[in-house]
Amino acid sequence: MARHGELGVLLRGAYSHQPQLFGGLRTWSYLRPEARVIGTDASGAAAMAGVLRRFLQVGEAEQLVAVVGLVSVRPDLQGRGVGAELMRRVGQFLGELAVPFGLLMCAEQRVRFYQRAGWHQLTPRRMVYSLDDTREAEPFADEIVGTAMILPVTEGLDEWPPGELRWHCATV
Repeated sequence: MARHGELGVLLRGAYSHQPQLFGGLRTWSYLRPEARVIGTDASGAAAMAGVLRRFLQVGEAEQLVAVVGLVSVRPDLQGRGVGAELMRRVGQFLGELAVPFGLLMCAEQRVRFYQRAGWHQLTPRRMVYSLDDTREAEPFADEIVGTAMILPVTEGLDEWPPGELRWHCATV
């Protein structure tokens, strides 16, 4: 339970622009990750990323990915290489999961950070997804996303299928 308290503080600091998401001991936004990569120091939780395996419909193909989210570094450690080390370890973990690709969406100002960590920005494309597939009748987001990123893990970059992405949808 103490770890959740530390992670909640970390997430509230990293996502201060969305305070409604991480109240109390809540350490996820919409979907609970099935695994977390966590870095600690003497002050507690220093960095974290959540991982959740999902099948997506990408164009005409069904694609297994590890969705990476909740990437956060404690504000006092930002700019010190902690985020780069976190993403290196996320990549190692995805290798242990033996998934073909990692997938994440990020803010425009974070694209270069992820590129330096080996992620590749997809061309802008339509994405249809539910933020929360744990509840019935959740509305779907349907938007053109220009900051979706993939990390080739067991497949090469050229193996990523073309087309729009649909995830957490009943049609997948």
